[in-house]
Amino acid sequence: MKSAAVVLVVSVLAAAAAASSAGATRSPGFVGCRAYTAAQPAPTVRPRSIVAACADANLYFTGLRWSTWSASRAVGTGIAHQNDCTPNCAAGRFHTYPAHVTLTAPRACGGKRELTKLTYRFAAKFGSGSETFRCR
Repeated sequence: MKSAAVVLVVSVLAAAAAASSAGATRSPGFVGCRAYTAAQPAPTVRPRSIVAACADANLYFTGLRWSTWSASRAVGTGIAHQNDCTPNCAAGRFHTYPAHVTLTAPRACGGKRELTKLTYRFAAKFGSGSETFRCR
């Protein structure tokens, strides 16, 4: 009888570990601009910052806090840093605004799940948009 109980407990623990492991593999990460600059960037879950303008970093987000991070979507808030590019981007000034960001479009990239589309909204004249990132 004890051996049956031990087998049952081991089976339950194994099933719980498998479910936990399956949940961990389903949680997608985010690579963003690092797909263009690093050879093998690891996807990050709940990144604290995101560069949206990969070529020149004239738009980026910091202090990100995520209220939702699921297999299909992540929702967060933070601070947008946007260059006004006046008189040009090299001489422009950065302005900061509270921002809402959403990551969507999960894809299988290199055997891992990644969220590949960033949508943002913040209080400024051109304060919304989106950027789609390639798989790494």
